[in-house]
Amino acid sequence: MTSTSFRRMLWKTPMRDLVRGRITGRLDIDRLLDEAGLSGEAAGKVRRVVKHTRLWRLEKVDVARELIAHFTDGLESDVSLDESVENFGDERQTAKLIRRAKKRQRPMPWHVFAWARLSLLLFFGVYFLAALYLMAGSPSVTTDYLAKLNAKATAAPADEAAWPIYREALHEMEYRLGDGKLGVSLKKEAVRPGDETWPEILAFINDHENSIAKARNAATLPHMGYLVRFDTAQADEVIFEPSDMSGYIYKGPHPPLIGALLPHLTPLRALTRLMSADTIRATNNGDADAAHDNIVAMLGIARHTDEHPLLITGMVRLSIENRAYRSIQDTLTTRPDLWSEEQLQNLAHRIAAIEMSLDDWFNGERLWFYDYLQRAYTDDGYGGGRITSEGVDWTAMYSDSATFSYPPSTVRSAAVAAGLPVVSALLASRQDMQEMYDGLIDQAVIESRKPLWIDDGTEAVEVKIERMGSSTRTSIRYGPILIFFPSASAVNRTLHTQEGYRDGVLTGIALELYRREHGDWPGVLEDLVPGHLPGVPVDRLTGEPVKYRVGEDGPLVYSVGVDGDDDGGQPPVERDGDIANDMASPKRFRAVDKSDEEHDGDWLLWPVPYEE
Repeated sequence: MTSTSFRRMLWKTPMRDLVRGRITGRLDIDRLLDEAGLSGEAAGKVRRVVKHTRLWRLEKVDVARELIAHFTDGLESDVSLDESVENFGDERQTAKLIRRAKKRQRPMPWHVFAWARLSLLLFFGVYFLAALYLMAGSPSVTTDYLAKLNAKATAAPADEAAWPIYREALHEMEYRLGDGKLGVSLKKEAVRPGDETWPEILAFINDHENSIAKARNAATLPHMGYLVRFDTAQADEVIFEPSDMSGYIYKGPHPPLIGALLPHLTPLRALTRLMSADTIRATNNGDADAAHDNIVAMLGIARHTDEHPLLITGMVRLSIENRAYRSIQDTLTTRPDLWSEEQLQNLAHRIAAIEMSLDDWFNGERLWFYDYLQRAYTDDGYGGGRITSEGVDWTAMYSDSATFSYPPSTVRSAAVAAGLPVVSALLASRQDMQEMYDGLIDQAVIESRKPLWIDDGTEAVEVKIERMGSSTRTSIRYGPILIFFPSASAVNRTLHTQEGYRDGVLTGIALELYRREHGDWPGVLEDLVPGHLPGVPVDRLTGEPVKYRVGEDGPLVYSVGVDGDDDGGQPPVERDGDIANDMASPKRFRAVDKSDEEHDGDWLLWPVPYEE
C-alpha cells in the first residue's frame, strides 16, 4: 500500500472506525464506483445526486451504493447505461426525495434534537420580532402632574401667599438650609430654661423679635404659595443653596415628579421650634398674647405645609400640630391662669376645626404612580399600554434610589432591548397596574375611616401588600406597586394617635375652663358636656369613653392603651425607667404581642409625658 493510498484510506475512514483502530476507507465513493465498473455519465450522475442530498458522510455512502446498485441492476437486465442514465430523472428532485427518506430513518435522539433546534429558531425569531415591536413603543407623557401638585399654590393670590413673607423673615434671621439652625441650634425636641443653650436662644429671640412677628403674621394668611420645582427659585436662593441643574437633561413635555424638591418643609419646622421656645419665654414672662399668638402661628404653619397633598407633607403637619399641643400643655401646666377664657376658647375652636383626613394625602400619592405609568408605558388611548425601554429605566431608578441617575439614559443598551420581551411578559399591563394600585389606595382610604376598635387587621391593605410581596409571581408582576405604595397602615395609626392627642388637649382646655368656672375639677368628664365639650372623647383603641381621674398633681385623661387593661393612668416604662407613652398608643396597635411588658400601661392624653 503506497503512502498516497494510505492517506486516502485514512481520510475516507469514519471517526467511529478510527476509534476502533480500523482504517476502512468506507467513505470512498470513487472506490465504490471503480469496483462497480461505473464511469462516464452514470458515475457523474451518482456523484452529483450524492452531493445534492447533503446527508451525513456515511449516509451518502449508502446512497451511492443504492444508486450504483440501480445502474448495475439495469445492466443485468440488459438495459444499457445510456438508457438508465436517460431514464434516471431529475437529479435534484431525486436527491431531495432520497434526503427526506434518509432523514426519516435517522435515530430518535436526532429527531428530538432537530425539533428542539427548530423550536428554538422559531422562538428566537418570534422573540426578536417582539423585541423590535416593544422597542418601537414609546411613552406618551400627556399630563403635567407637577402642575397638579402645585395647583393650590398656583391659584393663591400674591397678597394671600405666606411663603414670600416666611422667606423674608428667615433671611433676616440668617437661615441657610443645611445648617439645621436659625442662628442658634434648635434641633432638640424641647429647649427650655435650664438647658445650656437657653440663654443663647433668648438672646436670638430678642434680637429677631420683628422677624418672628413677621413669620407669625405670615402664618395667618390663607395660602402658602410655595411652588415645588426641581431647582431653586432665584428669590429663594437667599435661604437655599442654588441647585446645580447641569446634569438635568430631561427634554420631555412635562418634568417628572421624581426629583421634585420640598426644601421649604425644613425651615418651616425650624420656625415652629423657634416659636415653641418663644412660647416658653412668653409664658415665663407672663406675656399671654405672645404665647397665644405663637400657638396660633404654629397651627397656621401646619396648615400651610399641607398645601401640597402628600403623605410626607401630612406627616410634617402632624409633627407641627403636635408641637403646638405640647406648647399649650406647657403653658396650662406651668401658668394655668395666663390665658384669658377668650384666648382658651379661641385655641380650642381652632384645634377643633382641624380636619385630618388621609383622603387628600393618599390621592396626592396617586400622582407619583400615575406619572410613573405615563413615563414607563405606552398609551393605547383606552387606559392600557405596554412597558417600554424607557419604562425599564424608570423602574430601575425608582427601585434603587441609592444608585439614582437622573434622568434615564436615552441610549438604549443591548441588555434592555434583549430583556424587554421578558419584562413585558412578566410585568402587568398599564391598565392592570393602575387598577391594582387604585384598588389598594381606595382600600387604604376606607381603612383610614375605620375606628381601630373594629379593625381586626384581616382586611388591612398592608396584609395584601405583604402577600403580594411574598409571592414571586405577583412581586414581579406588580413590582412597581411594591416600590411606590406607602406604608398606609402605619400612617393611619399615626393619624389615630394624633387625633387622640388632639382630644387630650381639647379636654385639657375644657378642664381648665371648668376649674375657673367652678373652682375645682369636675368629678366626671360628663360634667364638661355640653358647656365645654360637645361630648366625652372616645378612646381611640376601645370605642369606650376615655378614662379620667383626679390625682394629687391634678386631672389625668387617658386611654387604656393597646393592652386593653386599665392601669390607672400609669404609662409604659422602659427598662431604664424612662416613660414610653407612645408604646401604648395606636402607633403600636398591631404590635406582635400586646401583652409584652413594653406595652403594659395606659396611653396618657392629658397631660402627656413627652419623651425628650
